[in-house]
Amino acid sequence: MTGLAEQVAGRLLHDIAEGVYPTGSRLPPEPVLAEAAGVSRLTLREAVKSLGQRGVVRVEQGRGTFVNPTSEWLPLDPQLLATLVRRDHGLAAQLTEVRRIVEVGAASLAARRRTADDLRRMREALTRAETALDERDVEAFSQADIDFHQAVLGACGNHFVPALLVPVDAALREIRLQTSEDVAASRRALVMHGRVHDAVRRRAGQAAADAMRLHLDETRRHIESMTDADDAR
Repeated sequence: MTGLAEQVAGRLLHDIAEGVYPTGSRLPPEPVLAEAAGVSRLTLREAVKSLGQRGVVRVEQGRGTFVNPTSEWLPLDPQLLATLVRRDHGLAAQLTEVRRIVEVGAASLAARRRTADDLRRMREALTRAETALDERDVEAFSQADIDFHQAVLGACGNHFVPALLVPVDAALREIRLQTSEDVAASRRALVMHGRVHDAVRRRAGQAAADAMRLHLDETRRHIESMTDADDAR
């Protein structure tokens, strides 16, 4: 897919996620969409084809192109997941459960295998997170949060452990941005990061796993509370 077609597919995906084109609805005719996007019909067709291959839309011969329910979208497509978690906190909570499955064991392994360089990366991420929190810089805090967890995963000394979360990386970054907007939750996350770091430093595998488990359980509950708030609205 060309870069321009990819951009058009991204805009269509955004409109679908925002409800401009609800589930089951038919997209406007190809010439209309192409004119609105300012692209050729060939480029538009390429963009729609890409969305069709990922299960977002389906083409019904003689009837048009229709929006599929999200349950039919490719479950591990990075762009689709990142788009969905912006609006679906229930899905975000499920992805946090996936993190818990991977990262609790990773923390224990990291405590046994970590190097001085691994500890340096963790401490550096903690320092940046503290600074970002003081300055109320959500994006910087979110990135430091990601870097801390990546340092723990990297300390496992096993190439496949961090690779397990690569397919959902873009979605997890979206979740981190959302949760980092809550200052109280961010402060608590920073405390828990400190406990994980301390346990890894002491090579205390069980303590590291317990601290990571508690941290991600709290994160999941925070996301679930965001879901409840959405429902209330």
